[in-house]
Amino acid sequence: MKNETITADSIILQLAIGLLFPFMLLFGFYIILNGHYTPGGGFQGGGILASLFIARYIIFPVEDTDSEMLHTIQRIFLSAILLVPLCLLFTGVLAQYPNMQKHYLTLMDILIGVQVGFGLGVAVLRFAFFQGSGQTWHL
Repeated sequence: MKNETITADSIILQLAIGLLFPFMLLFGFYIILNGHYTPGGGFQGGGILASLFIARYIIFPVEDTDSEMLHTIQRIFLSAILLVPLCLLFTGVLAQYPNMQKHYLTLMDILIGVQVGFGLGVAVLRFAFFQGSGQTWHL
């Protein structure tokens, strides 16, 4: 992919995404953190966070994002999503301390949200970077 600078034609898109970026970040984490009280949660908040990767690529389409590092982070969060319930549920911690359930649900929403955000971001970036280049990638 060639390194192109942003032209004057895209200044409106740059400004709009630049203004919305912090609000998108806050809204994504708000949905994640309040997911066990309201409709939404980890997956929906992760989708909003993934839109940050997509928005960055739209306004600055260069191949400087290390998608392998993002994929490694995604794998770590996926492992945590599998290990946390195993550790808490099979040890009986949640049965002993029922007040911990809201903290468990919040933790799971955070893990799922970050994992989904990185997962969708990696998928979009890999499709954008490898489109038409003949390169392949692995899971």
